[in-house]
Amino acid sequence: MTRKTKICFVLPSLAGGGAERVAVDILNALDPSQWDRAMYLSSREGPYLELLDPSIRLTSGSRRSRRGRWLDLRRYLRAERPELVVSFLSYFSTVSATKAAGIGARVVFNQGTPTTAFLADRDYDWRHGWHRRLFSLATRVGYRLADAIVTTSKGVADDLVASFAVPRERIRIVHNPVDLVAIASGSAEPLEAVHERAWSRPAIVAAGRLADAKNYPLLIDAFDALRRSIPARLFILGHGDREPQLRAQIAQLGLGDHIVLCGFQQNPWKYIARADVFAMSSAYEGFGNVLVEAMACGVPVAAYPVEGPVDVVGNGRSGMLNDDLRQACL
Repeated sequence: MTRKTKICFVLPSLAGGGAERVAVDILNALDPSQWDRAMYLSSREGPYLELLDPSIRLTSGSRRSRRGRWLDLRRYLRAERPELVVSFLSYFSTVSATKAAGIGARVVFNQGTPTTAFLADRDYDWRHGWHRRLFSLATRVGYRLADAIVTTSKGVADDLVASFAVPRERIRIVHNPVDLVAIASGSAEPLEAVHERAWSRPAIVAAGRLADAKNYPLLIDAFDALRRSIPARLFILGHGDREPQLRAQIAQLGLGDHIVLCGFQQNPWKYIARADVFAMSSAYEGFGNVLVEAMACGVPVAAYPVEGPVDVVGNGRSGMLNDDLRQACL
């Protein structure tokens, strides 16, 4: 009988983001005859919990303080003794807790976001003063402690090498997975009734959390310009802290009858598959899962030429990459 390798994925939670969905998809896909699979969450919450294969051992911490979460993780690792620990998002606490546990496990970082862009993101405190300097220092130290770094695109890898002196030979570029069977099945499902009634063509769909990084104000401005010549409708899938500001912008432009905020959708493909165009206005994007998913649905895409989309989209072939999204939409 083949001995299984004990592997554990570590995340803060299974909140509705791209990294969380990728972690679930990868761990689910690992051959259970070869891998002893486990997942550790700092907090057992998020819409992707129900998507995790029931045969995967799921454990979560109980404490809310930063130190308490770290101690919970170290205790778990000492008890379970995985051979390979893969960290999504919580890199530094994971590698330090693993080293402190003294179990000899190898640690892999799955880096899905360009770090310099993250440090400039207005949604996070890390962009301010000493926070930024501390995070930059922790990045340089923490990445030396990891045994390997997996990045989702060449742009993310280049950023680590150029800005944080991570040796390129320790980085492997692995694009995020796409479940074509799930997309085909999900895209055939009916829309929510309220959105079915609102649907009209030509339809543009965008998806992602309502946050500064996704740059939705630009998309709404571009859509406003488009509406002057084409009677399109825009459907935005996602939730987030910037929803009030986006609703105010939509109202100010008089687009309330033409833009629909659909909230978080666990199955975005049923919307994307019905679209005429999928648009991504992100100011930075480590990969852009939804771009690949839109292509799998047979829908053309328009996006900013940032880190991930440059790897994903063949400009002029599978989509459009343009520094001016207005021009891409027009």
